[in-house]
Amino acid sequence: MDESSFDTKKVSHFEEIARKAVVAYDQLFLMALAVLSDNENSEKNVLVVGCGTGKELLTFAEKKKNWKLTGVDPSEEMINVSREKIQENKLNGRVSLLHGVVNQLPEEKEFDASTVIFVLRFIPEDSEKLSLLKDISDRLKPGARIVIVDQFGEREDDSFRGLVEDWKKYMLYNGIPSEVQNKIAEHAMARSVVSEESIKKLLGKAGFNRIKTFYQAFTNIGYVAYKQN
Repeated sequence: MDESSFDTKKVSHFEEIARKAVVAYDQLFLMALAVLSDNENSEKNVLVVGCGTGKELLTFAEKKKNWKLTGVDPSEEMINVSREKIQENKLNGRVSLLHGVVNQLPEEKEFDASTVIFVLRFIPEDSEKLSLLKDISDRLKPGARIVIVDQFGEREDDSFRGLVEDWKKYMLYNGIPSEVQNKIAEHAMARSVVSEESIKKLLGKAGFNRIKTFYQAFTNIGYVAYKQN
């Protein structure tokens, strides 16, 4: 088995598990697209932070032929996967990629929107989360929208723990074996979890307001917010 076939199988397996573990996985990206859209013909320059395997890039590019997309990811492996998909779908002219982090992009207010989906959990400290949000804000036009989706809540709160247990049952009912869903839940809980109040404060400090919830499933919550003028 060569390296490329291994990568393809690994990515395919990851996406299959994500589709079963995350409630409305495919629909979530369409929901993000919906809250970022103005009308069918609007042109946008969109920053996708943590573009991973390219799910957002492909979803947005397929539905919005007049959008330009920039994907950023610190993982060379993920960038390579995204690049391969972009080339396969002949999207090179509308999608650009950066192997790195947001602050390596030019500090110009050129983007009309940004997404940060399942990224913040990998950033341990609130100060680092704020730094990322500020880096994004510095590159957004006034009034631009940001979509953030991640797990939010009070880790030690009984209601949060109850939601985690319910999520584990959902995964089991959706075809994920018990030993696998337990590992997924443990892995998720080992990541950084911030409260809903904290993420709203961080967004405010980074220059965003008009924060609204557009998605919620167990501990995962999706927010859309606007860059202040």
